[in-house]
Order: sequence, then C-alpha cells, then structure tokens
Amino acid sequence: MSLFSKKESYSCIILLLLLALSFSKTIPNIILGVALFFYAVSLYQKIIIFPKKHYFYTFGLFFLYLLIKSVFQSSIGNEINVFSRLIVVITLPIVFIPVPKNKIIWGFIASVFLATIIALIHTSIYYLNNKTLPFSNGADVNRILIIERPYMGFICLVALILCLFMVKEYPKFKRALFTLSLFFGIFIFFIAARLSLITLIGVAIIHLLFYSGLSFIKKTIITAVCFIVVCTALLSYKNLSNRFFVTESFQTMKDYEPRVVIWSCASEIIRSSDFNLIFGSKSYNWLQEQYLQCYADSITNESKKVWFLDTKYNSHNQFIDSFLIGGFLGLGLFLFFIFSIMKNAIGNFYFFSIVVSLTLFFLMENVLHRQLGCYLTAIVFSITTKYRDEKN
Repeated sequence: MSLFSKKESYSCIILLLLLALSFSKTIPNIILGVALFFYAVSLYQKIIIFPKKHYFYTFGLFFLYLLIKSVFQSSIGNEINVFSRLIVVITLPIVFIPVPKNKIIWGFIASVFLATIIALIHTSIYYLNNKTLPFSNGADVNRILIIERPYMGFICLVALILCLFMVKEYPKFKRALFTLSLFFGIFIFFIAARLSLITLIGVAIIHLLFYSGLSFIKKTIITAVCFIVVCTALLSYKNLSNRFFVTESFQTMKDYEPRVVIWSCASEIIRSSDFNLIFGSKSYNWLQEQYLQCYADSITNESKKVWFLDTKYNSHNQFIDSFLIGGFLGLGLFLFFIFSIMKNAIGNFYFFSIVVSLTLFFLMENVLHRQLGCYLTAIVFSITTKYRDEKN
C-alpha cells in the first residue's frame, strides 16, 4: 500500500504540529521534521508534485542574503540558531502544500483554543492562591499564559478573524464560530494584550464602515456605543488601564515602556561608524553587544539598567531589526516578502486583515527572533498563498 494512499494520515501529522504550538517549543520542530520526511517520500514516489508556485522564494531571498552575509562575515557558527528558526518560514509552507487551506485553519483555531483553556486554568489557580489577576505588569504573566503575552494576544486575534472567515465557509457552524470568536475577543481584553486589542478595534471599525452595508446613522450609533464601551472598560479594568498607563504620567510611561530606550539605542547604532547603510551590521552578536553597551551608557537608573542588561532586549521591531542586520538591502528583501503576502490576500477582507495585523505585530516585536513567531509568519503566508491559488 502506498505511503500516501490515505491523505488523512498526513493531515493528522500537520494537525498535531499545529496543536503542539500551544504548549511546546520542541515538539513542533520534531513533528515538522517528520512531516518533511513524509513529504519527501511522497514527492519521490510522485504521489504529489511540487507546485510551480513561489511558496518560499520571497522569504528565501531574504534568508539567502542573510546566510551569505553571515558566511562572509565568518559569524555563521554563532548564528546557527537564528537560521534554524528562519528556515521554518521556508519549510512549513512546503509541508502544508498537500493539506487543504481550511484544514490548516481548523487546526490553528483548535490550537489557539487549547492554549487559552490552559491559560485560563493557570489563571484560576493563580487567582485562588493570590486573590488577584496578574495581567497588569509582572513576571508571572508569561508563566501563566505559557506563551508570551504579545504572541498570545496575536494568535487569539488571528483565530478570531479566521473564525469569522469560516462562518462563510461553514454556515451550519455559524453560531459556534461566532461564539468562539467572541470568546477569543474577550480573552484578548482579559489578558490586556494592548497591540492585539488596538488592532482588533481598528479592524472592527474598518469592517463596520466599509464592509457592513449598514446605513450611515446605524454606523454612527454603533461606533459611538463601541467608543463608550471601550473607554469604560479601559478605565474600569485595572489590568488594562495600567497596561495603557491611563492612571500614570507620561514620565512613568517613558520609564516603563522599554521601546522608548530600545529604539533610541537603535538610532545610535545606525549612526555608528561601524554600521553600513547598504549591508547593515557585522553580525547578530555584534548587534547585541552594541545594544548592551548603549543600555549601560544611556540608562541612569541603576535598577532599570540591570533589568535591561539582564533581559538583553532586542530592537522590538522586525523592520528595524531587518535594517540593522541587513541594511537597506536586507530591509528591501523583507519588505518584498511582506508585500507578497499582502498581494496574496487581496480580495479577502479577513485574510488581508490578518496580514495587516501581522505587519503591525512586526512594528512592535522582533517576531522572527522567536520560534513561535516564525511558525506564525509561515502559517499566515501559507493560508494566504493557498487562498490566492484557489482564487486563481
């Protein structure tokens, strides 16, 4: 019997990979290796044919540029962990090729739901022990959520949008999908994930104004009500108000928002004589050393300085990071990849909203510095590419 006589076997492997993203860093990589093996065997047996679509070429150019640059700088030995993460963005869309788009979406939604349930269980245990919720600011947040809060908020946002997309694909599950999307939205608010909450509000307003088909009066009323609800929630939910610094001064925000210092240091590095505007910095290690030196020189508050030096903050902006490590050439190749995903999603509000959400996420986080971030980028790229192929 042919290895791929039952396509469901391969789909189950992919489903397990997606589910493993919710609770493990190691297991998804192992399953990805297994999936690559089965894919290679099926390709050899000509059970499937590799499509002539550029599934990985756009990001592959960016990856290849950084790899060649690293070889010439003799730093590849110290940066192998970086490239092992980035190659996920190339390989994952390939192993997704035989799997239908909607199966990937169902698997992702199930994975996010599992992650939120685990987080709620941990939160309940924490509340019973401490009689308070930990989602203001503190070291307990990421431990309780398992996944770092910005990433937890983002996957819930993407799952929410995908649930709304699936309503049109599977009308008989409309009530369940609407309920699930509401659940993800409430969870984003509950954990006080700032960027995801702002993005969700923005996407909702755009859909209301340009896609809903409601009258101008109804749109105005709904917008006003939503504005009042959001403001009330922001002021009444302490965890969220603290996250937005509603009750604090601008100086407090400046002191506790790391990006104020980080982006200032990024500017100092760019002005450095050792930085090349075309090709960027020497290596990731050199870049980290420059950040640590800047933190040590620019931060006067000793406890804050120790915090930054221990945490070793990166640029917290994927576009800045791409420019710092690759110069204008690296940034251009990365922007080419982003535009290719946007092009894939044109014509579908839900997929385009996800791509815009990912782009905003890139503005606030070094997404490709995290394994989960690379998986999420690959998943968004995969489903938008499959949508484009189906549309064509």
